[in-house]
Amino acid sequence: MTWLHRRSLLSLGLAWAAGARAQFAAGDSPIRLIVPYSAGGSLDTIGRSVAEGMSRALGVPVIVDNRTGASGTIGAAAAARAAPDGRTLLLGGSSTHAVLPAASPKLPYDAVADFTPISMIAEVENALVVSPTLPVKSVSELVAYCKARPGQLAFGSSGAGGITHLAGELFKIAAGVDAIHVPYKANSEVDLALLSGQLQFAFATLATAIPHIRAGRMHALALASTQRSAFLPALPTTSEAGFPSLIAVSWAALYGPPKMEHAVVARLNAAAQVSLERPELKERFNAIVTRALRSTPEELADYQKRDHARWSRVVQAAGIKLEG
Repeated sequence: MTWLHRRSLLSLGLAWAAGARAQFAAGDSPIRLIVPYSAGGSLDTIGRSVAEGMSRALGVPVIVDNRTGASGTIGAAAAARAAPDGRTLLLGGSSTHAVLPAASPKLPYDAVADFTPISMIAEVENALVVSPTLPVKSVSELVAYCKARPGQLAFGSSGAGGITHLAGELFKIAAGVDAIHVPYKANSEVDLALLSGQLQFAFATLATAIPHIRAGRMHALALASTQRSAFLPALPTTSEAGFPSLIAVSWAALYGPPKMEHAVVARLNAAAQVSLERPELKERFNAIVTRALRSTPEELADYQKRDHARWSRVVQAAGIKLEG
């Protein structure tokens, strides 16, 4: 994504802040931010942090509404059906707007037509990690190890059709190896299976895996991104390891219902930019190993389109078919 220069984007956000308060005056009904995941998780923390900052910028309460179920699609569908008046927003992202639309033939919404992009919010990085029982120290060594044992190694994910599953399938395609996919219900379960040796490798979310990586209980081979992580700066990227197509980044973004007025979208985007600059938000994001991202609505729409297209190609190449 081509991000706007940080200073100019912040200046734009501050300039719009006064207009935002005029659009959303004190005493107005609260804005509802649907977070389609359980309270207490990292995405809930992201949503509540952004909601707090936007509430201050707009001058009205922004209240988080946790609508869980079906990998985020229940909450996303509720947001898609809301009135386009700026009073209902959604914390969507890679799962609800790129990966699941690529992997699931039937969703209760259209990821493009049923939403208005507002702003990118955050990025959560994933790393290719291996069990400490595996005698490999690099991506090339893992590839060689897999090729010597076709169909014998297992990789885990936090659910069939999710980004960590598709990342594993992308690895198989890019490296030309065969491995068995074992789905779990949560990233933490994948981490435990790796630590015990039940799994040989996985694309682990840094938010849950980084304590194990830093303690040496899990070996990270590469970051599935185009740039190194500030949280693990010594870890090479998959591009540096010789696999430039092996990118698997989880992201969160702010969306509204379809057909929102441009002025309302602009004011909400400005409030999001101001919120993302707050020191309190940066501290909370660092605590959950998350990087803040900023964008215009147009940049978000373009990024979503490209991410969806990329995962659609992986789904087709891997022959993945999910029910429902």
